[in-house]
Amino acid sequence: MPRSGSRPVRPIRQAGRVAGSGLTLALALALALSGCSGDDKKKKEEAGPPPPPPSQQSEADANAAPGAQSLRLSQGLRKPVTYDDKITVQVTGIRKVRNQNKGPGEMTGRVLTIFTLRFTNGSPRPLDLNQVRVVARYGPRNTEASPTSYANLNDFYGTVAPGKTRSASYAFDLPSSGYGKVTLGVKFSDTHKVALFTGAIEA
Repeated sequence: MPRSGSRPVRPIRQAGRVAGSGLTLALALALALSGCSGDDKKKKEEAGPPPPPPSQQSEADANAAPGAQSLRLSQGLRKPVTYDDKITVQVTGIRKVRNQNKGPGEMTGRVLTIFTLRFTNGSPRPLDLNQVRVVARYGPRNTEASPTSYANLNDFYGTVAPGKTRSASYAFDLPSSGYGKVTLGVKFSDTHKVALFTGAIEA
């Protein structure tokens, strides 16, 4: 109980904003850890060790897209974006494929465009890639392309150690008729601006 006359607690501010999200995360973590004590801890010990994590795909398998055709891209799409902390984002390849898959949600017969991206962590700290978001736009109207789950391509996830790289591919319902003007935006952190790549694709 606060003592009489004590000042009210003010919210922590960071960079001019109330650090609500960080505080919420810290509280959630504290609650999760506290839930492991007492009876819950005893139950976990009786249940034995947790099962091993599922094996991860190799980078080549994660970016595989059977039947896809490699395309050439203009300088604007090839030019890497490097931040002050030496983190680099780059488009390393573009492919197109006609989706032959059938089933619920499949865009059977549609031409899909696949972008392969690479992060290089030149900073001294691990790079968190769990919040990566990729948006593709095309054509004179800057139409947003719909993302697809073609070939179960892997999104970015986990962390990248200093000096290491990580690649992943993203497939979009982006028709070849829109290849004359393409913009790709990559957002991965609240402290880094969106990496923008704008140019043309040569079919």
